[in-house]
Amino acid sequence: ARSDANARARVSMAAAGEAIAEAIARGDGAAGTTEDAIKAAMECPCVADLKNSACGEAFAGALGCFMSADAEERGSKCVKEFVAMHACMVENSKEFEAFTAELVEAKERR
Repeated sequence: ARSDANARARVSMAAAGEAIAEAIARGDGAAGTTEDAIKAAMECPCVADLKNSACGEAFAGALGCFMSADAEERGSKCVKEFVAMHACMVENSKEFEAFTAELVEAKERR
């Protein structure tokens, strides 16, 4: 199952960004509590690759923190959680090769 997760998690940066945005929109559109919104976002098939990757726990923590923060705090409140997710992705770089390659490419274009 681990190799299946590795194969599925090789998504591009654009695809990952779109998937996370879709999950957040799905969660924000859910009725109920913040926990309901987070659950709806995490159930989105669009983030299955991230959720089932080696960094799934870090991803869930970052997404949950982001969604539970007030709109004006979303960019600053969850820095620790997103840094932890990034560190996990670096640690598991083979699983995130496409994502990493696009980050390096973007940095070189600056």
